Formats: sequence, structure tokens, C-alpha cells
Amino acid sequence: MPLTPNNREPASPVKIERVVEDLFKVPIQLTRAPNSNKLCDSMIQELDQIRTETPNGKPNSWACDVYTTISNNCNLHERPAFREFTDFLMEGLNKFGETMAYPLAENNLRITQCWVNIYQHGMSQEIHNHANHIMTGVYYVKAPPNCSKILFHSYQADTMIRPPLERDTPYNNVVASYSPQPGDLVIFDSSLRHSVQVNASEGERISVSFNATM
Repeated sequence: MPLTPNNREPASPVKIERVVEDLFKVPIQLTRAPNSNKLCDSMIQELDQIRTETPNGKPNSWACDVYTTISNNCNLHERPAFREFTDFLMEGLNKFGETMAYPLAENNLRITQCWVNIYQHGMSQEIHNHANHIMTGVYYVKAPPNCSKILFHSYQADTMIRPPLERDTPYNNVVASYSPQPGDLVIFDSSLRHSVQVNASEGERISVSFNATM
């Protein structure tokens, strides 16, 4: 038998308990509007009118190419034709606030900005977040097949060296994507960085984005 220090018997293997905890969960809330086809059709008519009246308000700081009213017509939620949409949006914001345990009863939850983004073929949006707000989201009015996905980027994406990976797992993934469908409402924390892929569809991808605070 092999010798060990002081001729002791080899120690029995020690069983080590291992626990993996999930920290800092990031919620993304997805809701489908009731009567979504009817709602989207009515919104498209109103958005077509807005597009004829409002020039492209793309900020100079944006490197992407997209039609937007973020800087020159960002109160769409106040338009009478959007009343049904605004009611649906406020319901979704309140549900997200409950998930986050925000003191909604003590504060005035309100939409601060609401604007349209129209992506034609080849258009995209760079990585960004929405400073000075609490909740952000997007409602998809028109999303043809194979149109651009929205991408969500982990807080860790640019802060750590990324070694080669054997496979993707929930613990090493730093980008998550969602393929939009007309009538879908997506709400998330305003600090979460996100972007829009290049629109590979020949059709327009039309969405209404918004910010909310208390």
C-alpha cells in the first residue's frame, strides 16, 4: 500500500455542497393587447397622419437611420385617437410597477414621453438606455415577418473579459433578443441597455416607444 505522511491512511473524500444563486434578476414584461388587430389598425391611421405633419426628429447624437418623433412630437399618449392605447399602456405600467414593488399608491405614475419609431429596410438603432426615467417600453403597431428584433444587453457586457464558451447558458449570456409581433407591449427598467437590429424585412417596422416615471 502506498505510504502517506506519518504513515496515515488516506483521508476519505470530503463531500462539498455547492449552491448556485441567481442574483440581480432583470424583468422584461410582455403583454398582448386585447383586440390587438383593431387597435393596431386604428393607430396606423393616426401615425400615417402624424408622419405627414411631423418631419423626422432624429437627434444629431443618433448614429442610426430611422424616422422618429422623439424630439419634436413625443406626447402621442395625449392624442384623443390614442386613448384606448394609453389606457392599455397605463395598465401595463402599473403591473410592472407592482412586480418591482414600487410604492404606486404614494406616487403619481405618469407617462413622460411617447413617440413613434419607423424602421424601413436596412434601418436600426444603436445600444442605449433612457436616463432620468424609471420605466421604458415599446408597443409594436406593425412588425412584418423577419423584421428587426429588439436586443437587451446585460450590464456585464462591456465590463469583463469574455473567455471562449463551450455553450450558451443563462449565466454567460450577455444579450437576449425578442422578435416583435403586432399588438405586443414590452416594458422594462429604463436603465436596461437595448438596441434594434437592422431591419431585414422589406416592410416597415412601426413601434410606439415611451418613458414613465413617478
